[in-house]
Amino acid sequence: MVTFLFGAWNDALTALAMFMLLDYITGVMAAYMKPKAKLSSKRGLRGIVKKLALVTFVVFAHHLDLAIGQNIFCLLVTYALLGNEGLSIIENLSHCGVPIPASVKSKLEQLAHEKEGV
Repeated sequence: MVTFLFGAWNDALTALAMFMLLDYITGVMAAYMKPKAKLSSKRGLRGIVKKLALVTFVVFAHHLDLAIGQNIFCLLVTYALLGNEGLSIIENLSHCGVPIPASVKSKLEQLAHEKEGV
């Protein structure tokens, strides 16, 4: 079943699964550490639904690869999601008080402003 959905399991998919788990865990930690934020089961469920949507994107990309006879879209989507999840983990850790190097922090702020359309 997993092979049907994702193709041959590889290290990139393992890393993505771990990053998604770490992002969720660090997101809960960050919500706990922020004085103004609240832990919310509704918000947690939204996070899980978002992760399922990301997995659906990987499955879509794998089947697109099958349709065109190439092995590029699944890896491309997986690597893009790895970058996004990695940045989110770093941002969550920053909210938990973990010191983040200034260069990384400035890039995160730049990405946050781009996300908000500033």
